[in-house]
Amino acid sequence: MQPTTEHFINIHSHRKPQLANEFVIRNYMMYGIGINIQTLPYLICAGLHPWHLSKYKEREAVNFLTDIVTESKVWAVGEIGLDRAINIPISLQLSYFNAQLMIARAVKKPVIIHAVRTYNDFIPIIKKVRVPFIFHGFNGNLQLAKELLKHGAFLSVGKHIFNEAWQDVFAQIPLEQLFLETDRYSDVTIENIYQRAALLKDISVDELKLKLFCNFANLSTI
Repeated sequence: MQPTTEHFINIHSHRKPQLANEFVIRNYMMYGIGINIQTLPYLICAGLHPWHLSKYKEREAVNFLTDIVTESKVWAVGEIGLDRAINIPISLQLSYFNAQLMIARAVKKPVIIHAVRTYNDFIPIIKKVRVPFIFHGFNGNLQLAKELLKHGAFLSVGKHIFNEAWQDVFAQIPLEQLFLETDRYSDVTIENIYQRAALLKDISVDELKLKLFCNFANLSTI
């Protein structure tokens, strides 16, 4: 199962495809265990979100992820990451994150990153661990964007693209390191986000589709 250049690739969503030509990487862990992954009509990312660490012990999470991550429907490990806005110690979050990162490295799949007030924490990790990092829902400042991009990260942009004050940051994200997403939002479609991104990049929607298709295809063959 792969997209075509006609698809709107939605690199991170908590919902099923909403459009006939939408290709979704759906977040899996939010929807429970027990689903037969191979029957899903879309690809998924699988991992333990930092918000949900209390639901599983680390060994259980690692065993679960190890069991399913080689499935063809699992395109990426995620969303995983670090979050300083929650009451779970960063040291514990790092332990879970590093365990999942090692699994991604072993199977050579991208990681979809959840980062809240922790972008700088990832710089030394990106330098050391050579897997593709996709920072979903990126809304950081220009300095953070440049630093992450310099180390080869991909930035996935969602609803924040409509924030007028953030357009200067978006302008600095090269198409070769860009993805687009809807995340959990239901009041905007991936087509709306592509249309906005194409306008800001001064290219056609079809050109943008092709660029993001190439990004996806390159990460699918690592």
